[in-house]
Amino acid sequence: MPTPAPSTGRPARLPSPLLVFGLLCAIFVAPTPVVAADAPPAADAPVPSGGKVVKVYDGDTITLASGDKVRLRGVNTPELKPAEPFGVDARNAAAALIMGKEITLSYGPGDKRDGYGRLVASIRFGEEDLATMLVAKGLGHVFQIPPDNLDIATLLQLQDQARQQKLGIWSDPRYAHELHITSFHANGRGEDARFVNGEYFRVANVSTAPVNLSGYSVLNIDNKRFDLPDLVVPAGHTVKILSGKGKHQVDAARQLEAYLGSEGPIFDNKRDRVTILNKDAEVVDTREHYVQGG
Repeated sequence: MPTPAPSTGRPARLPSPLLVFGLLCAIFVAPTPVVAADAPPAADAPVPSGGKVVKVYDGDTITLASGDKVRLRGVNTPELKPAEPFGVDARNAAAALIMGKEITLSYGPGDKRDGYGRLVASIRFGEEDLATMLVAKGLGHVFQIPPDNLDIATLLQLQDQARQQKLGIWSDPRYAHELHITSFHANGRGEDARFVNGEYFRVANVSTAPVNLSGYSVLNIDNKRFDLPDLVVPAGHTVKILSGKGKHQVDAARQLEAYLGSEGPIFDNKRDRVTILNKDAEVVDTREHYVQGG
């Protein structure tokens, strides 16, 4: 049995308080590098001319084998989140056409990526064009955001034919009129009271003729009303409608913008609704915003 070491009669020496503090800082305080794995690519990042489709998220959004996400140019399809009528049909139709296939991409002038980092491009597979196929089936509508040199004349003709036959989305009452709300951002970035124009919604002209917004009005869930300005939206184009003040952008060669002129926020961040009325006070379209559990 080992002989215990003789006692010195002095207590054991403890680490100094400064040493303990330093060790704790190293464990708990030292910063950990954070890498934003999903950060969108820079606007000037290289863009591919095509690639293999490995995922079809919805009717107008896909992912390539390179990892690039692509937003279909010139067409908008119903959403999956929140679920909209014919959203699954549009996704399944796109998947049947291009999933696993090599596609070719073509871009418009200016930025090749949107605010989410997605490539915005026309998608062709062989001799076929995805936008044309979806519009002809009534599973999407023409969606032009300038500056863009995409010739949408053929798409508008196909859209009108699908509408006359009440194919897909054209059997849905939300598409019965000339204007359709495509997105609603009731909770803008930052503090609403300081940045009122963070609130906005986007409206598409889904008819085959220009539409002047004069005579139309907007309601929120509390029926607070705002009149829209004298601004012409060409067929297939969109207009961004912002809650605050600003100068209306009426040049159709660029993104159209209309301002409701409110001093403060119009929409509630947790739950609200935007409704467009025509000059006869008929509901043209409506779209809700809600935060689950809010």
